[in-house]
Amino acid sequence: MNDPFEILELPHGLAISSEKIDEAYRDASRRLHPDSGGEEDDFQEMAEAAELLKSPSRRLRWAIESTESVWDSRGSVPRSVMDLFLPVAEVIQEVDQFELERGNAKSALGRAVLDARVPELKRELEDVLQRVSDEEAGLLEAFEDFDRRGWLEVAEQMGEVARGLSFLEKWQREIRAATGKLFQALLGGL
Repeated sequence: MNDPFEILELPHGLAISSEKIDEAYRDASRRLHPDSGGEEDDFQEMAEAAELLKSPSRRLRWAIESTESVWDSRGSVPRSVMDLFLPVAEVIQEVDQFELERGNAKSALGRAVLDARVPELKRELEDVLQRVSDEEAGLLEAFEDFDRRGWLEVAEQMGEVARGLSFLEKWQREIRAATGKLFQALLGGL
């Protein structure tokens, strides 16, 4: 991909807010949208650039690759991220087990008994999502330092943070999906 910062007319910097990316996307959309006389390929490239920059882990990977450093997805991950693996896995497994048991329930009474677990499962999901979000915020604090010190200088550290953020982003999606399963259950969709 071409330089996503240039495509969106943003200064190079990892420590960029989602709001700034959204604003640049809206501005570029007005310019490049086919209905405004833009080319479909340019508009698609701009949308992909915005999507890449919106993901902190993908933004970091792009920055690493732009320094011509090698991105290694199998390297180390911050210990604080790995400490979240078990709590995330446990609560998602609890929701999956709930979904299975509820799906196998033979009566309305059986489903109602199981549904009594929903508020506690929802709290557990919210708690672990908050822990994951807090960890993400902590890792994002390193972006200013990476920008200040220079990407080439800190490419290895950036890689570790990028791998950690990849896990956190994946877990956030999984936790939201598990939350959706609970809402489905409350609406009688399971």
